[in-house]
Amino acid sequence: MNTNILFEPIQIGNVELKNRIAMSPMNMGYTGPEGYACEQSNAWYAARARGGFGLIITECVVANPYPWRGSDTLNPLLCDSQKKYRYLSQLADVIHSYKGTKVFMQLSPGWGRQGHPDMAHEEIAPAAPSAIPMEIDLRNINYGWAKQFKRIGIRLIDEFGSIEKLKNLSDEEYEDFKVMAFSYIRKNAPELYHVVKGHVPRELTIEEIEKMETFMVEQACAVYKLGYDGVELHTPHGYLLHQFLSPRSNHRSDLYGGNTENRARVVTNIIERIRKKIGPDKVLGCRLSGDELMPGGLEHEEVCKLVKIFTDAGANYFNVSQGSYENPGAGFAPDGENEFTHWAPGFKESSGGLPVITPNFINPESAADAIKGGMTDIISLGRQSIADPYWPAKVKAGRFEDIVKCIRCQQCYMNLFEPRWIRCAANPTAGFEKYYPELWQDNGLMDTRAKKFMDKREDLPLI
Repeated sequence: MNTNILFEPIQIGNVELKNRIAMSPMNMGYTGPEGYACEQSNAWYAARARGGFGLIITECVVANPYPWRGSDTLNPLLCDSQKKYRYLSQLADVIHSYKGTKVFMQLSPGWGRQGHPDMAHEEIAPAAPSAIPMEIDLRNINYGWAKQFKRIGIRLIDEFGSIEKLKNLSDEEYEDFKVMAFSYIRKNAPELYHVVKGHVPRELTIEEIEKMETFMVEQACAVYKLGYDGVELHTPHGYLLHQFLSPRSNHRSDLYGGNTENRARVVTNIIERIRKKIGPDKVLGCRLSGDELMPGGLEHEEVCKLVKIFTDAGANYFNVSQGSYENPGAGFAPDGENEFTHWAPGFKESSGGLPVITPNFINPESAADAIKGGMTDIISLGRQSIADPYWPAKVKAGRFEDIVKCIRCQQCYMNLFEPRWIRCAANPTAGFEKYYPELWQDNGLMDTRAKKFMDKREDLPLI
């Protein structure tokens, strides 16, 4: 198996990546209190940096000072005040301490209709472009999600028959099933009810949108000064910025709604203003769903128009995703692998050839083939990087049989919606990296200064 192409360098803006393997942005909920990066945050990313990833894209870091930003229960990192800066800067330094590893921060104004403020702000509705609630179509759950529903005691599928039977329901048949199913979830798992059937959001005012844009621009510019190599705007799979882009969730009739350009305005404004402040070369990317995969949502043809708009505004790479919370099965966490790659050529053509990152791989051969075939420029690992932080190092060494493969059980996703520390069925150390320093301590990958210091240590008596 020849996977050498995965380890060729590539240039994005003014940043050279040492290989074509990125860690996908994933919110694991390992953040410290009040959205601060903590010891576990550092250890989590350090283990993946040691594992050989050329690029680490952070979890979605929320840059929005208002309580309507979304799901604080998911415990995201926050970039909402200068108090957080030292901790975020240290996180970048930790990742950079491994030879040649680069880090981009994924930045977001929040969850919009896909979330809800924390318990301290129950009286505040989530805010979105339009007052349209999110609702999962249960016909779109996959085997992994069905397994997790069963684990937490929601036995809808068992009682109904099978996933195949559920998927084949007509719209009319599904309406009858939905009434029963939502009532069942509300009674038996009330803490998860808003995940499948969201609260009605409050429509944002133009003044609020403009303030949100300004805050995003300010925080993005701060991120570069904190030592991050690039910024990626979080505009995919149904979150707040995506909600502006999608005709399914944006029914506004003002300058932020209507045609493609108007629905894109909030993202276009943010990109243009950041680019004006940072100059032409710094890395500024955008993650987009190649298709929303929902009726009346963003389709691939319009997404390609958005790629062109954002390229003209100043984006210099794109990261591919798909779907939304409303389609969790075929969305951003499908059962299979390499299910996103078919969107990437449209991104590349519409951007005039800018670098494209594509996720959803397990097997090194399929990852290498995607790059060899010109389908994408960089592959990224999400759930697979949870299962095995050392996937890149093992592939480079030819130790393919030693790779711990993600089993697509969706435990990590379901844990995110429970009051639990996220665990991995394939990797018992996931979430406990801070207790196992051998997972991230020096193995020859540290930069020269750190390595020299480590080599000069002397055994000192404990006092």
